[in-house]
Amino acid sequence: MSTVFLHVGQCGNQVSLPFWKRTVRDENVKNSRTFLHADELQRSVHIDSEPKVIAKIAKTSSVRKKNLVCGKRGRGTNWALGYHGLLKKGEDHIVEDTMEILRKETERCDSFSGCVLMHSLSGGTGSGLGSRLCETIRDEYPMSHLLSCSFAPCQSGESPLQHYNSLLTTAYLNRYTDCNILTHNDNILERLQKKMETVSFNQMNENIAAALCGVFLPTDTLTTKSGASIGMEPWEMVRSLCPNPGNKVIQINHIARSKLSWEAMMGQLLLGLHRYDREGKPYKSLANLIVARGDSTDSFHSAMKTLEKKVKNAYSCVPWNPFPLDIWTARNNLTGSKSASLTVASNSSSVTDYLEFLLSRSQTMYKAGAYLHWYWRYGATEEDFNEAMEEISSIIDNYKEAVK
Repeated sequence: MSTVFLHVGQCGNQVSLPFWKRTVRDENVKNSRTFLHADELQRSVHIDSEPKVIAKIAKTSSVRKKNLVCGKRGRGTNWALGYHGLLKKGEDHIVEDTMEILRKETERCDSFSGCVLMHSLSGGTGSGLGSRLCETIRDEYPMSHLLSCSFAPCQSGESPLQHYNSLLTTAYLNRYTDCNILTHNDNILERLQKKMETVSFNQMNENIAAALCGVFLPTDTLTTKSGASIGMEPWEMVRSLCPNPGNKVIQINHIARSKLSWEAMMGQLLLGLHRYDREGKPYKSLANLIVARGDSTDSFHSAMKTLEKKVKNAYSCVPWNPFPLDIWTARNNLTGSKSASLTVASNSSSVTDYLEFLLSRSQTMYKAGAYLHWYWRYGATEEDFNEAMEEISSIIDNYKEAVK
């Protein structure tokens, strides 16, 4: 089963570079043709409203050059401009071009299973165009899977419009996707600053790509008896972690080490886990997926017999789920330079902290009328904002209800 990846905006395309660098090295990916074509070109479409990052993507040998979609000017960090496009004729072709390329990509697949979108929540192209593509893909391919990998900006501020953009985009993702893998830039930055004094965007993108590869790349657990991968990892993760349409935000913790036991690696991963809210109450998880790569001696399942209780306590699994942990293993680790890695994808109530902050800041700005003229100018309406706020409130209520 084949998956098509769409990388939208500057952030989505920058993450695509380290992501595909790891992916194309995996022999199972090459042999299965799930993420690559028979000519070893990526099943990916790269979209941006300006040419700077796309020019770098074009130099990558494994990218089909016809799958690069580029506009002539950016979207001004404005969701409305990204969603509705420029009013002048001749510049509003990005959505149409992308859908035509996606159609050709799906027709190249022996068995098309779905799309994965990678994009930021705060940039104009990643947020607005990402929302538009989510909506359009769901309309065109209603029976196929649709998964989003979204990147939330630092709360300290990257743009004065980032809260509006993130609010509107998150609402669209909840409305149209089957699952939203949410990555917080603050968490990545905090993790890397423990190891080094200065952190570059490239290092952050490498870290994000490694975590995504941890759940997307083929595993021995989901291969057939003949040893072939059928590319079900992204969609089996959705089935395992997001059976309830009201709770479909996934967060990932990832660690890669060499010369450490599984017990020591899990201890280090759990040490960096955010377990409690501001009031000291533990977050609760609805379901968790643990992926161990580099398990060449088939020892991870044995280690989990002693680790299972520790992991369940750390993630504070809800009592109503009798099987809160799903475990996958792979003999090889191609997520990075280390010999082994652990990736834990969790559907946790911890996401409500971010959503409540996002909703509160957006409501405060909206009541004050801050920056709204930029959104009205490019076609956004009061209804867009009211519906988005209701959608985010609904997500928060659904999580609070699920972990009671």
